[in-house]
Amino acid sequence: MGTANYPLLLTPHLAERVWGGSRLGDGIGEAWDLSVHPNGPCTIANGPLAGRTLADVAATAPVDFGGPIELLAKRLDAQQDLSVQVHPQDHDSKTEAWVVLEAGRRAGVYHGFHPPIAADALRTKAQDGSLPDAMRFLAVRPGQCVFVPSGTVHAIGAGLFLFEIQQSSDVTYRLFDWGRGRELHLERGVACSDLNGSPALPTARPLPDGSLRLVECEFFRIDRMDSHKPFHVDPGAKWTAVHVVAGSVTLGDTTAGPGATAMIPKAAGKQTLTPSPCCTALIYGP
Repeated sequence: MGTANYPLLLTPHLAERVWGGSRLGDGIGEAWDLSVHPNGPCTIANGPLAGRTLADVAATAPVDFGGPIELLAKRLDAQQDLSVQVHPQDHDSKTEAWVVLEAGRRAGVYHGFHPPIAADALRTKAQDGSLPDAMRFLAVRPGQCVFVPSGTVHAIGAGLFLFEIQQSSDVTYRLFDWGRGRELHLERGVACSDLNGSPALPTARPLPDGSLRLVECEFFRIDRMDSHKPFHVDPGAKWTAVHVVAGSVTLGDTTAGPGATAMIPKAAGKQTLTPSPCCTALIYGP
């Protein structure tokens, strides 16, 4: 069946979206770069496991990854505003974080409420179209990270290209969709919404290896590496992954260019990552 004991270069699952742009392909809104979710599993592109989905390999050899893979990483290309939505906080919860890769002028995100809102007011504003006016709008720039705990009412604004890491869930309740006519999930959404504002912009902190910890929570962490010097990447007890933003990185016999993702399973052990000049990469995992 093969062993996941080497860096895995991943081919994303691409998904069309009504709000999708052209960076990932015409009309493609999402690239699921690291995914075992049945709605969009990614595929291994290199080595003995080439052609198999990451989901299949992880299911047959979970010990190689230190257990189940419980995260999903994707890129989103928002040509239009995404729906105002919320993710449940208990069953099928989805806490997520975004790293801004590109941002148009005045691009930003809607994130929670300021001041706090009552459930009845949330329901009314979702129905009369004024919900975005009650939300906190944050202008963002490339390099910034936004943390979105489950239960946070939010929307990604037009003109943004984002990297996202999340719990591996695909449950979303739409509260407002800018008149596009898609199904709304008002009662379920209101029931699980945090009606208060929560901090959106985590404070980055430097790490001893020279990278920058952008965000860290009980489910995941994201580090940004801007370097031209080789350094070690350790998957620890589970796995870690590298998403290349600019330049390229080499891990063993594997080279990943801009937009590519390489995953290092637990079974692969510590790897030396050699970046190209002017390389920027996001290193993330559980």
